[in-house]
Amino acid sequence: MLTMFPKKSDYPNRLKILDKPGRSAAYQQLVEASASAYFETKGPTRWLFMKRFNVANSYLNQIGKTGSILDAGTGIGFFLPTLSRFGIRITVIDYAHHTLAYTKSMCRKKKMKNIKFIQGDLLTINFPKNSFDIINTLSVLEHIPPEKLPALMTKFKNWLKPGGYLIAGWPNEGGRLFKLAQTWEKKLLRPKMLQSLKDKCRHYKPLGHVAQSHQIYSAVTKTFKTINYQSLPLPWLKFYSLGLFTR
Repeated sequence: MLTMFPKKSDYPNRLKILDKPGRSAAYQQLVEASASAYFETKGPTRWLFMKRFNVANSYLNQIGKTGSILDAGTGIGFFLPTLSRFGIRITVIDYAHHTLAYTKSMCRKKKMKNIKFIQGDLLTINFPKNSFDIINTLSVLEHIPPEKLPALMTKFKNWLKPGGYLIAGWPNEGGRLFKLAQTWEKKLLRPKMLQSLKDKCRHYKPLGHVAQSHQIYSAVTKTFKTINYQSLPLPWLKFYSLGLFTR
């Protein structure tokens, strides 16, 4: 099945909140959830954002339809139209209540009825053992303090059914080339957004990226078996890592 993405028109007020960067908690949470990245980037940057979802979709096609999926750190639910076609029951969790409200509205607009929403923290929430066939977590693990990653991976493993799958992706922010490309992309294409993130009077402090790629990779591969692992856009140009793993 092809990857399905929501449109701006699927969200409240067509996401016009992005047109006026500011201090509001709602704006800051949406930016942290990559809403600006999905809808305000162009060219190679946008291609890379979309490519990771297409790769994740290829993993889902490899697995096939399942009973239950957890989208751990759903953000604005950009991948939910795709995930919802692969699971009978979809559970989504996100830390930010403004972001989750936008996601709920989008799902209602697209009439996706197999989704359960939870506002919570992955580090403190608990699910019964063997609850899910798949856990999907894209661009989330970099927000987890590195010393807490092993414990979170253990939780993921316990939540998965025997033979269950983890789809995980994260940016490779340790490299100089990545930092240079990221900085100039924001300065050239999204300067107002970048300025709002630096505003010390903003009403919400983003979680930030606190774990580096090698720390995430180590935590994941020490807990899960690797089925497929790749770097995007190219093996030698590692801006983003993405993998399919099993318990």
